[in-house]
Amino acid sequence: MAQRENQVNRDKLCCSICLDLLKDPVTIPCGHSYCMNCVKSYWDEEDRKETHSCPQCRQTFTPRPALVRNTVIADLVEETKKTGLQAAKADLCHTEHEDVSCDFCTETKLKAVKSCLQCLVSYCEQHLQPHYEVAALKKHKLVDPSQKLQEIMCSRHNEVMKIFCRTDQQCICYLCSMDEHKGHDTVSTAAEMSEKQRELKEREMDIEKKIKEKEKSLKVLQQEISELRRRKAELEQLSHTEDPTQFLHNYTLLSRLSEAPDSASINIHPGSETAVTGKLQGIHSEGWTVASLRGTRGDVLLLQTEPTSRDEFLKYKCQITFDSKTAHNYIRIEGVMAEFHPLNQSFLFRAHPDRFTDWFQVLCRESLKGRCYWEVQWNEREEIFIAVARKDISRSGRESAFGNDDKSWVLQCFCGGYEFRHNNIRTPVSGPWSSRIGIYLDYDAGILSFYSISETSQNMTLLHKVKTRFSRPLCPGFGLYSDYTTVEIHSD
Repeated sequence: MAQRENQVNRDKLCCSICLDLLKDPVTIPCGHSYCMNCVKSYWDEEDRKETHSCPQCRQTFTPRPALVRNTVIADLVEETKKTGLQAAKADLCHTEHEDVSCDFCTETKLKAVKSCLQCLVSYCEQHLQPHYEVAALKKHKLVDPSQKLQEIMCSRHNEVMKIFCRTDQQCICYLCSMDEHKGHDTVSTAAEMSEKQRELKEREMDIEKKIKEKEKSLKVLQQEISELRRRKAELEQLSHTEDPTQFLHNYTLLSRLSEAPDSASINIHPGSETAVTGKLQGIHSEGWTVASLRGTRGDVLLLQTEPTSRDEFLKYKCQITFDSKTAHNYIRIEGVMAEFHPLNQSFLFRAHPDRFTDWFQVLCRESLKGRCYWEVQWNEREEIFIAVARKDISRSGRESAFGNDDKSWVLQCFCGGYEFRHNNIRTPVSGPWSSRIGIYLDYDAGILSFYSISETSQNMTLLHKVKTRFSRPLCPGFGLYSDYTTVEIHSD
């Protein structure tokens, strides 16, 4: 606040001719004050006119007024200088050494706000004003304050370098272009700057792309590490189980082991849990699931690998067909395609005890056990529920909606996103958007997985995996809730 007040005082005590603090201030008859030397020089030029005027208000005087030093104003000027010097010292404590000072300030150097590329001078706010008011100065190019104005000057010709020589890759002045750079490929520095800025933008975008790729790779790596640590913890916990029955029970529920045995089977006999633990600790590869375990002497525990590529999943491709008698009246079935068709009256009022009455849903005929895989596709701008459910799911009421009870598991697909539902619990799902979804069921291992399939059908991304214990056979189901939404079961 004090500094702002001091600046106001400086403005009032400045000479309008030299734009600096008054020196030997004098006050002429009209009331305006000037430096004694400034107004003398001004009137010396007017001596031939016989009348003398005020540089500000243009009031004329005849004869030329006598000039007497105004001691009151002189004292104020001196006081302002002291106050300004203290403020300047305080400012220096908070400014960096890179700050550019005004070249026009004669006593206390104020901070420059602009540099002129024509004048090659830096100005404070006060001394910059003529560049905003004088017509000829308004055409000058003003830039942010710079201490390196001399760097834009040609050391040979002392001219501003406004030309870029592409042949020699350097800035030159117009005299250089007619001398040692004659015949070279030259453009204006402004044109070359625009070209280089475009190149910089492309490089910046390329670097940003690489950063995102690295971040994505790092994220995947971190997820894999977390998954491996989780599997390792499961194995360690299992290996410390002392009760044989509990050990074998937990072993059958362990759907995916972090390591695999050298052979495809492990013989288990009563009392040999220590040997089994040793076998578990010697496993060395990923992706193994428990297929079956029988508790009699000599039976075999068979471990099978879980598919990791689309070709491997397609080995478990099963035939899926819609069960039209379960379809809500607004769902039309045509071969492997189902459509939500609310205005087609020919499909209304089809009574059947297996039909969904409150929700626009349909089940498939097949009862699935073992390992099964199927794919579905729909018009991606709509919304669809891709479900796996028990056949004894209710056909009416709130609990008949897929995902609202413990008899169904459903992936909701909507424009740009996913959500998983089971037993009325909703879980947000992230992953690449696709209108084609692959569903994998390993009934014995208690695994249900949903995969996003790329447009080329080559890449699969896991969206959500369920690990549980299924008590009854399951069948696919679908929910369609937007007009003319279609879903197709793929057999290829």
